Amino acid sequence: MQPGSCASAEVSASQKRLNRSAAHDATVQNLAGPRFARGSDPLVVAMLYNRNGMAAWCWEAAHALHELGRNVLLIAAPDTPLPGTPKVEVVWIDIADRPAVRQSGIARALAAAKSHLSAGPDGALKKIHACLAARGVRPAAYILNQSTFVDRSVPCMQIVAAWSYPVSLRAYLRKTPLLVPGKSVKAFLHSALSSLGWWRKDWRAYRTADRVLPVTAALLRSLERRSIPCELALPGTCVSPAAERSDGGLRLLMAASRLGEPRKRILWMLEAMKEMNPPPGTTLQLAGEADDAVRRAAAQICFPVEFLGHLNRERLQQVMQSAHIFCFGSLLDDWGYVLVEAMANGLTPVAPAISPFDEIMDGVGRCYSPNSQEDFLRAVGSLVSSSLADRGREARDRARSLFSRQAFGRSILASLESATRPRRLRRRNMESWKAGQ
Repeated sequence: MQPGSCASAEVSASQKRLNRSAAHDATVQNLAGPRFARGSDPLVVAMLYNRNGMAAWCWEAAHALHELGRNVLLIAAPDTPLPGTPKVEVVWIDIADRPAVRQSGIARALAAAKSHLSAGPDGALKKIHACLAARGVRPAAYILNQSTFVDRSVPCMQIVAAWSYPVSLRAYLRKTPLLVPGKSVKAFLHSALSSLGWWRKDWRAYRTADRVLPVTAALLRSLERRSIPCELALPGTCVSPAAERSDGGLRLLMAASRLGEPRKRILWMLEAMKEMNPPPGTTLQLAGEADDAVRRAAAQICFPVEFLGHLNRERLQQVMQSAHIFCFGSLLDDWGYVLVEAMANGLTPVAPAISPFDEIMDGVGRCYSPNSQEDFLRAVGSLVSSSLADRGREARDRARSLFSRQAFGRSILASLESATRPRRLRRRNMESWKAGQ
């Protein structure tokens, strides 16, 4: 058991009612005054349980609020690797549901289908809330990174991040072939069911959360057209001081947790680079776990390739400070945290010309046609022949102005303040804003 962990959220039914009543009273009391100006009740950020961009969102949200002077708790699943050294209190809570008995293959398949198609909350927030109540913690609000966590049976303010764009069911289903390229019919159906389920889960959360935090302006506009109460919150990161690049040659960087993961398209970019003839002294750095397919593809490139292995987030950002161009290939990332972090560290990005990457870059670096390797090579080549120092400075300046922790934290606090206003006042403010446009 890790320090600060909660082994179980099991409490008696009467205790649950007492906890719920106490939390509700605290919420009502907080809503009556300047709730987020001075209260000691913590803002609870949940939940860090993996190593992807949603985990980075939790980490950055917690630290952004902490750096703005707020009392913050970060909820994490046991054995989850932290992206760095935490400056906030981390509470480890096990939310996993484990079957009491061993299930047959058919039973597991039916349970998986039910889980995919269910639009209701997954019960995680109930467990978190009960565990915190048992510790005497009364959250001021929950800031959630996943739609399944939104649970209106928990009497506390809840705001949730919105990731997927476009927001239509058709758009969710269109991603299925990209998620399982070349896989079996069974895998295709599994992915299609999952996409349908996530569409239902996301929309239930959008309609029931106190506030929704879309990660892009395009997603914000889509939700506003559907009358969802939302506030743009561009995910932020720690923008490092400008670092001087050495004159040891051009460095291109690609990064993914697993370099062979099809959805990251590292192999697609490596295949394109077989035709690339960069200036002498150029090196391609690959950060992440490399399988045999990646190593074979890298061996066909005519300039040096350096395998860095898996790097934690802090170490990867150190590597970024000495590279020049960041090559990004994914067509499925809903945000692209690694792209923002590369810009924040002064790398010039190359990414597909689709949402959200075109919005993140907005003229900084180069975008390319998503399925054209020739266009990808042209984009990289045009940067190689440009002033990379100037391009890197532009990328870092954009990250500092839009994607800093401070800007991220302010956006979250603005959404919390907005959600505490009476609904009529929020509607009147929105009408006044629209009238002024």
